[in-house]
Order: sequence, then C-alpha cells, then structure tokens
Amino acid sequence: MTEDTQRPESQLMNAFVTFLRVRPDGTDAKSTREFNDGQTALEGVTRRDTDLAGVPTITIEPAGGRPDRSVIYFHGGGYVSGSPPERYLPLAAAVALAANATVHTVDYRLAPEHPFPAAYDDCVSAYTYLVGDGGVDSDALSVLGDSAGGNLALAVTVAARDRRLPLPARVAMISPFADLTFGGPSIERRRDLDPYVTRELLESMAADYLGDSDPADPRCSAVFADLTGLPPLLIQVGEKEILYDDATRIRDRALTAGVEVTFESWEHGIHVWPVYIATGLPESALAIEHLAAFLKAGSHAASTHTPARGL
Repeated sequence: MTEDTQRPESQLMNAFVTFLRVRPDGTDAKSTREFNDGQTALEGVTRRDTDLAGVPTITIEPAGGRPDRSVIYFHGGGYVSGSPPERYLPLAAAVALAANATVHTVDYRLAPEHPFPAAYDDCVSAYTYLVGDGGVDSDALSVLGDSAGGNLALAVTVAARDRRLPLPARVAMISPFADLTFGGPSIERRRDLDPYVTRELLESMAADYLGDSDPADPRCSAVFADLTGLPPLLIQVGEKEILYDDATRIRDRALTAGVEVTFESWEHGIHVWPVYIATGLPESALAIEHLAAFLKAGSHAASTHTPARGL
C-alpha cells in the first residue's frame, strides 16, 4: 500500500528547513556528532538506563498505565553519531506514548572507532536477547529504525529470519540510509531539494563505517538483502530526500518477495523529520501518529514483561 501525504507545508516546517539550509557545511564525524548532541526534557514517560546482552540501552515507557507492546529502536546518525542517543529520545518517547509501548533505544557502538560490523553485531545481540532471555513476546515486538538505524532495523530482521529467531510483528523504517554503494538516482536528482543531507556527508559516514568492508554487503546495504518471509514493513520517506530511492528500492524488493508494505511518501518530509518532534513540527507529530497506528495494528497486546538485568 502506498500513501501519498499531500498537504500544505506548515510554517514551522518551512522555518526549520530554512534553518537547516543556512547551517555551516560539515561532513566529518565530529561535526555530525556536534549537531546530534544535546538533551531534551521528556514528559509523560519514564527513562531507565538498561542493557540488552551487554549493549547499553535507554528504556522509555509511558509514565501511566502498563505498556502492551515493545519496540526495539535503532537510531540514526550515519553510524558515526548518536551515542548517547539523546537526540533520538524525544522520538522514542513520542512512540512510547502514542503506541503505549516500552521502547528500547539501543546505544550501539559507533564508527570510526568501531567500524562495521560493530553496530550490526550490537543490534543483532540486543534483539536476540529481547526475544530470548529478555522474555519479550515477539508477537508484541516491533523493530524501528531511522536513517542508518533503518538499515539496521531491516538487516537485524533478516538476521533473525536466517538464525531462526522469532520474528517481530512489524518493522518500521524512517528515511532509511540503506545503500552504501550510492546507487540510487535520487542521490543526484534530489540534491538541490534536500536541505540537510549531501552526498559528501553520506560518503564520509560510509567511509568511517565500512573501513575495508564491501559496501554491497546486505548487512551494510539492505537494498541488496533477500527480504523473503519478513513481517509487514512501514517505510516513511520525505520527497525532498536524496535518499528517497533507498526507500523505494526497499519497497520494491519487499513487494517482489511477497512482503506486505505500507509506503508513505511525504510531500514536505525532510530526512528523518519525525525525530524533530520536540520542535513541535505538525508533520513530525502526524508521522508519529501513522507510525504508532502501524505498530498497534501489528501486535496482539501480548505480555511484554522483560524481567532481566534492570529491564
């Protein structure tokens, strides 16, 4: 199913895009980390520092009531930023509230200090623990990722299938950065539309992450993965993104494999716009509403009790 979200752009989104366009250019890990630094107060939720199989994790839950589903969330940041994942916690908190979910935000290792497969291995280990010793019912578990984390979300689900682990109920990706060979035509066709992401920035991130690894390895570039047998997917992508074709190619590959896909193409979306929910962007709030509805439709409200190691 493809959903076109054609509606007027909000004044706040217009102003935020202007802010992104006038920011100084920066393509190295240091400048990316500086952009993703900072803390935001979280309201209506509780926050705990936890771990999943030794991988540091921040677990967020609604402050009132009992969550009836779980989400394991792999944040973006191009594999070089987002640790600790403070930039991404407002999104995690909004998903926790909207979907009545326990959200585990995985603080995986970053490049260039820890190149591939460090991030992938951490995320696979965290997922494996959740559906094993962590005691989470996979029927009430979804996987969520944005940007590089969107690639990780899909790659981890493929790993779960290949290792015969319980599969999640649903997988959601926001603006996936899923082709480190940069083979999508939108890299060039939409370069003047994207207010933030550039090919130079992506290439710098990929170089730090890959080292000597093959960029076409499906664990690095999920656009090349076999998606047969995966659970339903949600893909949200903005029409101004140079990574637009990463999203469309995942969609097409999944549909060819017989996977149910909900594809949302947002006219005024920019790269991972839901992560800016703390700014009050109406587009961010609406996208999270769509995401929460997708997650809630896929679980059976089974027990999500996770008794071990501070969870």
